[in-house]
Amino acid sequence: MDLIMSLGNKFGNLFVFAFILSRLKAVRNLVAKKPVRLVDKLVLSVFFGIFGIVGTYFSVEFNGALINTRIIGVATGGLLGGPLVGLTAGLIAGIHRGLIDSGEFTAFACAISTVFEGLMAGYMGKIFQNQNRKWGYAALTGAIAESMRKISVLIFSKPFVAAVALVKEIWIPMVIINSTGLALLFVIIENIFKEQEKMGAYQANLTLKIADKALAYLKEGIYSKNIEQVVRIIYEMTDFDAVSITDREKIVAHIGMGASYYDKGNNLNLKYTQQVLKNGEPVIINDCKEIECKIYQCPLRCFLILPLKENGKVIATLKLYKKKPHAMTTIDVELGIGMSKLFSTQLTLSKLEQNSKLLATAELRALQAQINPHFLFNSLTVIASMCRIDPLKARELITHLSNFFRKNLANNKELVELETEINHVKSYVEIEQARFEDKLLVEYELEDDLDCYLPSLTLQPIVENAIKHGILPKKNGGSVKIIGRKKGKEIEISVVDDGVGIKKEKITDILNNNKYKKSIGINNVNQRLKGMFGEGYGLKIDSKLNEGTSVTLRIPMTTSVLERDKSA
Repeated sequence: MDLIMSLGNKFGNLFVFAFILSRLKAVRNLVAKKPVRLVDKLVLSVFFGIFGIVGTYFSVEFNGALINTRIIGVATGGLLGGPLVGLTAGLIAGIHRGLIDSGEFTAFACAISTVFEGLMAGYMGKIFQNQNRKWGYAALTGAIAESMRKISVLIFSKPFVAAVALVKEIWIPMVIINSTGLALLFVIIENIFKEQEKMGAYQANLTLKIADKALAYLKEGIYSKNIEQVVRIIYEMTDFDAVSITDREKIVAHIGMGASYYDKGNNLNLKYTQQVLKNGEPVIINDCKEIECKIYQCPLRCFLILPLKENGKVIATLKLYKKKPHAMTTIDVELGIGMSKLFSTQLTLSKLEQNSKLLATAELRALQAQINPHFLFNSLTVIASMCRIDPLKARELITHLSNFFRKNLANNKELVELETEINHVKSYVEIEQARFEDKLLVEYELEDDLDCYLPSLTLQPIVENAIKHGILPKKNGGSVKIIGRKKGKEIEISVVDDGVGIKKEKITDILNNNKYKKSIGINNVNQRLKGMFGEGYGLKIDSKLNEGTSVTLRIPMTTSVLERDKSA
């Protein structure tokens, strides 16, 4: 009993060993029955061999022998990693046992048996790898291994009488202590991995529950009026003390503590938020008092900043806060990362869906608007009157009208050459000039070699808007200029009119929503340009009342659709 108690006092290292094992990816793969590389098995062999050596040093000397727990490390390697790991770990621990001076009476016998014990444990691991409650099989392996060692002592240790006497004394105690130690170690390992699995399952389940409720609101984008519902759902379903979503410049939604410091619309003033926006990698701040923070007296000390991406580009951040420093747990971090990835995927899918709808809307609107009965009736009326006074002009208008409708109906390409788009505009303008005669003047100032591709039906809605809503409301009419010039690696196209102008407060609404139904074409063009080339390529509108309006767009200078795709 004293021998058992002496060895039992050495069991403290089992807990340390179990914790280290739970952190090793290769061990997690072995427990999960996933493939493990040969190099990982060799590393594990060394690790388990060293643990066997540690068991030797935590031994108790008894009648010229070392009573130890060496087999726990070696057998664990065999049970988890198979014969190769068990054999290699046994060689490492066995060679060490044979070379040390202590317990020389049984040194050779123990060195030889350690090698075969590791190999035996490896085969036991293969036999029982698909069984539950491995602690029971570990205990059996420990009993067999200790029996093998005692047989080895009887064979190799001299004098034989002394070997027999020693075996009688220590066989049962060592079987009990090492079998119990192996069983206990596997109980600890299995419980650690079960807890990790439970934590992972909890985190994944919570992430999916949040996503299930929040994604419906996120589909409308981060500027939606419902974006606060997203942060509210996260706040209510987790134990974070505050949740925010920001765009690249300001806070768009905040729920929880610190609301007075994080009001919607406040500019971003924390360098770590800018870092996430720039690098696209999560950042955790355990104590904001330790960094240069410009928000004084803020009750939130610990926070996690996560990127929200659209088509791989960071467009916003998700920020999760806790009031206590160093309060962000591993589960919190994994939960945040999971949410940011799901939200980013949703934002990307929503953008693709939006672009698809915009393209479909553009095609439908082109079909509906350009075959508008009033437009067709007015055009035919003008042509009919021309047939008597100017037959050649009438013939020319018929050609323009034909070209105009043919291009609208047949043009289903996503991108067209600038020249094609300009010709489309000219056909439309010729018909409108015939109707309004001296009241409308359209000029083209286009540089040579303006090679680029742009979304179809981009310029015609802008020119149509300038004529109908800029020039025609004026009593004496006016002029429209279509200007195209090269600027660096881009082509800038402007449609400038000297019409009635637009109120400043209306311009943002025209570009960003469909409140002004007469300008839906402008909003559509703006969104399609951004979807095709990026946020920096939307329309720019400058206008002054009673002076006129300028609508400008930029297109990357490319010579082919293929080149445009490579540069995107």
